[in-house]
Amino acid sequence: MRSPESSRSPTALIVDDDHVMRLLEQETLVQFKFDVHEAADGEEALRLLDQFVPDLVLLDVDMPRMDGFAVCRHIRKRWDMTDMPVIMVTGMDDLASINEAYESGANDFISKPINWPILGHRARYVLRSAQAARELRDLQEKQAAIVQAMPDMIFLLDWQGTYLDYKAGYGSAPYKGTDEFLNRKVSDVLPAEVADLLLQAIERALLRGHLQSVVYKLPMPDGIHHYEARIAPSGVDKVAVVVRDITLQKLNEEKIRRLAYFDTLTGMPNRQSFLERLDRELLRARRERHQVALLFLDLDGFKRVNDTLGHTAGDYLLQAVADRLKEKLRGSDFISRPALDDASVHFARLGGDEFTVVLPDLDDTKVVKLIAERMQVLLSRPFQISQQEVTVTSSIGIAIFPGDGEDAATLLKHADTAMYHAKGQGRNNWQLYDKTLTSDAVQRLALENDLRKALERNEFRLVYQPQVLSEDGTIIGVEALIRWQHPEHGLVSPGDFIPVAEESGLIIPMGEWVTQTACRQVMAWQQRGVATPRVAVNVSARQVRSSDFIGSVVKIIEETGIRAAQLEMELTESILMDTDARRIEGLGRLRARGVHFSIDDFGTGYSSLSYVKRFPISMLKIDQSFVRGLPDDGNDVGIITAIIAMAHSLGLEVIAEGVENRAQADFLQQAKCGKLQGYLFSRPLPPDEAECVLRQGRIALPQQASDG
Repeated sequence: MRSPESSRSPTALIVDDDHVMRLLEQETLVQFKFDVHEAADGEEALRLLDQFVPDLVLLDVDMPRMDGFAVCRHIRKRWDMTDMPVIMVTGMDDLASINEAYESGANDFISKPINWPILGHRARYVLRSAQAARELRDLQEKQAAIVQAMPDMIFLLDWQGTYLDYKAGYGSAPYKGTDEFLNRKVSDVLPAEVADLLLQAIERALLRGHLQSVVYKLPMPDGIHHYEARIAPSGVDKVAVVVRDITLQKLNEEKIRRLAYFDTLTGMPNRQSFLERLDRELLRARRERHQVALLFLDLDGFKRVNDTLGHTAGDYLLQAVADRLKEKLRGSDFISRPALDDASVHFARLGGDEFTVVLPDLDDTKVVKLIAERMQVLLSRPFQISQQEVTVTSSIGIAIFPGDGEDAATLLKHADTAMYHAKGQGRNNWQLYDKTLTSDAVQRLALENDLRKALERNEFRLVYQPQVLSEDGTIIGVEALIRWQHPEHGLVSPGDFIPVAEESGLIIPMGEWVTQTACRQVMAWQQRGVATPRVAVNVSARQVRSSDFIGSVVKIIEETGIRAAQLEMELTESILMDTDARRIEGLGRLRARGVHFSIDDFGTGYSSLSYVKRFPISMLKIDQSFVRGLPDDGNDVGIITAIIAMAHSLGLEVIAEGVENRAQADFLQQAKCGKLQGYLFSRPLPPDEAECVLRQGRIALPQQASDG
């Protein structure tokens, strides 16, 4: 909008057929800082208005052809009184002429003879009035737009709660139609409890003169709606009530609360909710001198389900476990849903495959044992997942307040410790917490810390076990096996430290060290003239799934200088269930370079022809648990025969590990297992002893069974 009061000079158009009058009017307006334009008649004025828009028009009434009234009417067809103010100059001072001037759209008029100083002030006043009117109009338009877009409903009520006026909110509807509540009291319109809330707030607002706020809910055709009413005094006996529908806000708050306190997968309370609830239960138990039992449950074999059937199946299993607990462990069994009263037993999912159950008001610990056994029975029944029957078991740790801990964090930690003890006892059992278990957990943590230091201090070493052709004992490869020489505890068994390395993630740098060290050893043997076949290294699923696995293998091959075909990577069977196309493609790139892949401990997991065919596998390694029963165990004979036949049908080589006597070797040779490995031929050897064996080129088969 134009602002004539701004730094620029306002413009004025003088329209008069009298040259002298135009000259005098121009001289006057110039003195009041106007830029002046002139027109000798109405037609010329209208032509000029097509070229520019003045801030003010000074218009004579009495002109030939088109008088001032007609010109003013033309102007008003295009501009209103605020956009182009008009002052009529007339020698007629009768009432009819004045009325016609205003009816034509003039803002003001001035009579002849003109008081020239007054003319300048009059012009400035008309400009200011027009500017103020424009600003007021703009403000009203903005306010109207804002009010129209507001979702709030606005009610005007008197001190008795009678509806006097109403403005609809955008997208909002009142509880009843306007004809049903205007001029009626809130107590006659709204439910009694809501009406009472509003009447009390109205009374407080008028009494104290301050804004009041109340929140309430009303039944609407599409369900329950939540509202917030803000009540402000409007005079001494009226209030303005601004009502907003906050249903969506309430729903979002509930969603946020559920996200904060409930597990999205199972709908159970999460760790945060569980700990807060447990703290309250312990506070009550301390006050009432009761015991509280905490059962910490972990599914046995859940990782296997995830690895073999995929994460979707794993999620479904967790949901099924939660549903089974909620449906089968009801109040009569000392378990109830969290929605019941505060004294109810409740349970939660802490994360992963970990669940907890709290038994408050405990008088007899036998109840805890009954519940633990009932839970194990429930969860041991098969689950149907994607038309496949899956069976899992559970390990449960139990801690009891106050003896095993006086706060939620300690009780949870000790129940967790007891659960790990249950796993250590063979899984699928429950264990009560005992103080000696904490020392075991501390030892496990110490072992993990020692493992980290072992990597830094180079405490690991590799030994090499030969692999031979079954027909004549020719050495066709060696398997690199890791050993740990602890500075204080001596030689630590891989069975003790490999699981800790897997859980902690240390298996990734450890596996990379094994691959690099084995490749360097192969290169060192070659430089000393030793004909070196393949070296096989074990690779865990966690290594393969690490983001830089492929790149690290390529880098090791390039840095050590060995041929890629001299490296064989033994993959765990669970990797076969990995459906990630990028990971399979990455292994394919390594195979294209020459790296060989075999499946370790084949037959112990969920092997399938379709899984094997997806991967660039060149050899299957029969697990020693099947070899051990040869040649007498019919089951082992059947399994090994089937594995060898399957491998040959896919064009794969087969190697059997754990061969300890001649009878096993003879059976495997007759079954067309091309390669063998085990104590019958050689124990794992340090590099210098392995070099001597490699120089011989073959290992003669003993004539009698070996003791291993």
